[in-house]
Amino acid sequence: MRGVPTTIPDNSRARHVVLVDAVVWSSAYPADDPRREVRSWFARWLEGYPGVRVTRMAAEDDLLGAVASGVDGVIVSGSPRDAWAADPVNERLCQLVLHCRERALPFLGVCYGHQILGRALGASVARHPGGLELGNTPVELTAAGRSCELFAGFPPSFEVLSSHADAVLNLPDGAELLVRGAFTEIQGFRCGPSLYGVQFHPEMDPEILRFLWSTRRELWRPRVSFDLDQVLEELRPAPQAVGVLGNFVTRVIA
Repeated sequence: MRGVPTTIPDNSRARHVVLVDAVVWSSAYPADDPRREVRSWFARWLEGYPGVRVTRMAAEDDLLGAVASGVDGVIVSGSPRDAWAADPVNERLCQLVLHCRERALPFLGVCYGHQILGRALGASVARHPGGLELGNTPVELTAAGRSCELFAGFPPSFEVLSSHADAVLNLPDGAELLVRGAFTEIQGFRCGPSLYGVQFHPEMDPEILRFLWSTRRELWRPRVSFDLDQVLEELRPAPQAVGVLGNFVTRVIA
């Protein structure tokens, strides 16, 4: 369940991680469907590690106050929001990134969270010029990625699950590219010792991804050049990518 087999450091102290749930649900998704529980997408991979506790907060909550009260790490989830848009939530999350940087607090941005990280640090974030990237995606580690704690135990190349139409188009000043892809160049990066972003979804599995796309297919079919339904039906688990989450709580969080 924990993804990439690796030697886990002796780090059994309590670690409190705040998960910022940035997902916005439309009324087309049944309100009582358990697949809407964003916390469970992450916690199922994280809470098996000794001492790890995951607290969900909404993107609109008092995140700076929560972080100031003492947490060990922050994860910002994916979202249908556009990280590049003029949106008060985006501005609040950018402030959260800068606060984490000032405190050297470990931060992991996933998909939208990765794009928020890029925006907060001055990168260009926009619609992907190639359009939608969806499904099982091959990626590879750079030299910096191969020596990075977030990817400890990973092979040089591996498969991830993708679902995004926006992207970080250039690295922020001082950042290192950790993971690259053929369609989306910046699949993962690090800025300083504590800020990390991954464009892909380490928390995701085929069932949840199909659920997310269950209300979007009709809208997106005419927008893409590939068989969207076939890509979704042929989704495969990407168990190696899950190791990002384990490494974040056992290696990045000291």
